[in-house]
Order: sequence, then C-alpha cells, then structure tokens
Amino acid sequence: MNTHQEQFQAIQSMLAAGHRSVHLERHSLLLIGGVGGFLSVVTEWVITDTCFPDLGQRGAALLAWLAFWLGGMALVEHYLTRRARARRAETLPFAQAQVTRAWWMLLGVGCLASFAMLFHGGGGMIYALWTVMLGLGIYFYGLFSRPLIEWIGLAVILLGIAGLAAGLPYGATRWLNASCFAIGMPLAGWLNARVGNAGLANRVAVLALWLAVVATPPLLAVRYATTPAPTAAAVAAGAVVGTGEQVLRLETGSRVPLRVDLDGPILAVAADAGLDLTLNQPIEIALRDGQPDGRYRIGTGAWHTIHEGILQLRIDRIRPRLADGGPEVRAHASFGGAEFEGETR
Repeated sequence: MNTHQEQFQAIQSMLAAGHRSVHLERHSLLLIGGVGGFLSVVTEWVITDTCFPDLGQRGAALLAWLAFWLGGMALVEHYLTRRARARRAETLPFAQAQVTRAWWMLLGVGCLASFAMLFHGGGGMIYALWTVMLGLGIYFYGLFSRPLIEWIGLAVILLGIAGLAAGLPYGATRWLNASCFAIGMPLAGWLNARVGNAGLANRVAVLALWLAVVATPPLLAVRYATTPAPTAAAVAAGAVVGTGEQVLRLETGSRVPLRVDLDGPILAVAADAGLDLTLNQPIEIALRDGQPDGRYRIGTGAWHTIHEGILQLRIDRIRPRLADGGPEVRAHASFGGAEFEGETR
C-alpha cells in the first residue's frame, strides 16, 4: 500500500470517527437503566388509589414522583459525564450535547403522557409507550455512535410496538419495559464495547443475543409465574363471613349487578340503578375479611391477580338514538381476555 492510499484511509477513518463521535459513559447506561427499571417496577406500588383517592392528587403525585427520579437522574448523569470528560481532558462533542437534550425531551414527553393518561384513558399502553420512548432515545444516540447502538434502538422500538400488536397483558408490557431499561441498557453498552464496528453478520448475531437476553426473562416470568392459591374452601355468597380468608364461588348464570357512579350537569345515574350482568363461566374470588383481595380464577383455570392486567374491558361504540320516540344511549363493550377464551367449566 503506497503512502497516498494510507493517507486517504486515515482521512476516511477520521471522518467516520467525527460522524460517530457520541460515546455513552458506563455510568450513563447504569443510571438510565437502573432508574428506568426501578420506576417500572415500583411506581404502581407507590402511586395507588388508596394513598391518593382523588384523581387530581394522584396525577400530581405521579408527575412529582417521575420528575424527581428522572430529573435527578438526568442531572447526576450530566455532572458525572462532564467530570469524566474533564478527567480525560476531553470535550463533549456538539452532537452528543444535542442528543442529550433530545433525550431529556423524550423523558419529559413520557412524564406528561403518563400524567395525561390518568385523566384521558389509555393507561394500558403506558409501558409500551415508555419502551418506544427508550428505543427512540437509544436510536438518537446510535445515529452519532456505533451502528450497533442504532440497531438496538430500533429493536427496542419494535419491542414496544410488537407488545401492543400481540395483545400482551398489561403486566407483561410492564416487565418487558423494566427489562429493556434494567437489562437492555447496560447490556447494550457491554456488547458495544466488545463488538465495535464489526461486520454485518456479527452485528446481526449480537443483536439477536441482545433480544434474547432482554425479551426472554419477562416473557417467561409472565408465562410461568403463579399466583398463590387461597387455602380456604370455596363457599357460596350466602356463607361469606367478615373475618379471615375465604373463597367466594359464583356459578354460571349468577346475577352480578353493575353499579355506575355517574354525575354531572347533563346526565346522572340514580344511586340504586344498576345493570344486570350474567356470568357465562363460574368464577372464584379470594376474600380477605369479607372483601376481594385481588385474586381470582375463571372456571378451573389458574389463579391470577387483578393487577396482572389479563382481564380487559373495551368499550368500542357509544351511540345516542331515539327508540319508541324517546332518547336512548346504546354502548357496545367486550370484557374478557385471550387467556380465558375457550375455558370450560
């Protein structure tokens, strides 16, 4: 190789390094992953209906909770990055400073979306939304970093979208989001440091490894995790007492009245009004001191908790109309879940 070719290749390498100048520090990956995974798991245990019964208070508490952790994480990450670069006598590239601002914007959008969903619905998509936000942030970094980071960002975006498209239960999207943060971020940095600018085949293999490590644990946990079954024998509604643990069994055809609290300046519902619902399958409900504790099972299936988000109520149509000369509102809804389709008695 002659001198001119060597100089030309050196110039190409310098240009490539200038374009791919963003480098995420190890502490950045650990902070983002750790705090994001922590919030995915803990937030629902802290911001509850019991602690904050008023919707406005719950929304303000959620916004303050997210702002404290994510804002604090962003400030600590910024300080540690500046200190690490100063210790190595390096400057922060302009591209990295701009991408960091975009990352902060994504965190802000995620917080505001979480706040808005409390009031306007759509909460079942919240963890998928945060997964997509994380993927966008990683992708932005990858545009100015090594190609593997860019690919991982796209993979995270697709994981969030695929979870919704596949109809994963709410609990599954929650644990998938936690895994993408807590496992995916540190693993991405570790793989990127060892693979670097490897060829296409190696990059695809590493991406497949990353997907397997991140997606498998939450999916296996949801698939094989079991809810502790009550030890008490099932009793009918008339035999329920107000102390200890019991299991209430409702047989097929049992009447379950639906009471709706609706008030407002236009329409209201009387306190004693109800809609008669009828069970198509038997259901057992675990009670603690005479009140449901969140565990249930359909037919002879496995026990679940209501927080797993397997059961879904979807109201897809509301139509006002006139019937026999009078006003009427007709709604169409479905209640159930893929897990219980086809279960027998």
